[in-house]
Amino acid sequence: MAPQLKTKTPGVKGVERVVDREVGKAVDALDNGKPLSDDAVHGARKRLKRARAALRLMRVALGNRVYRRENRALRDAARPLSEARDSKVLVDTLDSLDLDGAVAARALRAVLVEKRQAIQRKLQNPKRIASVLGEMRSARRRVDRAKAQGHGWSAIGPGLRRTYRAARRAFAAARLDPTPERLHEWRKQTKYWWHILEMLEPIDPVPLRARARRVHRLSDQLGEDHDLVVLRDTASRSSDPATRGIALEKIDRRRLNLQKRAMALGAVIYRERPKTLERRLQRRWRAWRSDPSKG
Repeated sequence: MAPQLKTKTPGVKGVERVVDREVGKAVDALDNGKPLSDDAVHGARKRLKRARAALRLMRVALGNRVYRRENRALRDAARPLSEARDSKVLVDTLDSLDLDGAVAARALRAVLVEKRQAIQRKLQNPKRIASVLGEMRSARRRVDRAKAQGHGWSAIGPGLRRTYRAARRAFAAARLDPTPERLHEWRKQTKYWWHILEMLEPIDPVPLRARARRVHRLSDQLGEDHDLVVLRDTASRSSDPATRGIALEKIDRRRLNLQKRAMALGAVIYRERPKTLERRLQRRWRAWRSDPSKG
């Protein structure tokens, strides 16, 4: 279950709790004395993304210097996990294209599998894992010791507005010119916004749960598009013209469909202006905080 704010630990304290819990759970997933499974890697990576979203929510309270340092630390710790996860997703994405009729489809898959196995071996190295765990634990301790300024909405409202604005601007840029880079940036900012909505759900459960589901669906669509972009780059270097032609045609067709759906959904999700959205959520926050039955 995604972490959520509680009336007993509202504002910055509640967000700090989310960071501490998610980084701690990520450490537990990787430091269990067993070879790393795909599920463990995926789980740890997802928790680190939630922790980074929470850091964005408390950016004003932490200050830019502390925020940037800890966001960078968690990003760097997650990078080896992302490489492992992405290498698996590429194989799955290729399989979903159903290229059995292509002469060299199996050769293309073999290249992806070999790359995935090399990344897995690298990640399984005890020194590599120890380094990743060390970075995560250090960041967790530093955030715990950081003297955040402010407690209520004034401390987290600006972070919410900033995150939503970043996602909204990334959407506008991608709609104007849907390059792979702009679509990828839109995906990243959308995912942060989704995790923040998950955290804030208790202040207005039904509307925010529905909104979070829409944003999650958009994030998945943009994520699939990104996977197809990476796969396309690999397929374009295939030595077999038939494989290359069939793969690129299927990839481009699927990407076009995904982008149409994503643009339509983005227009709904990012319709509201950042200040308007923040003020509305602030009103819900105050009502939630003043109702003891919501504890």
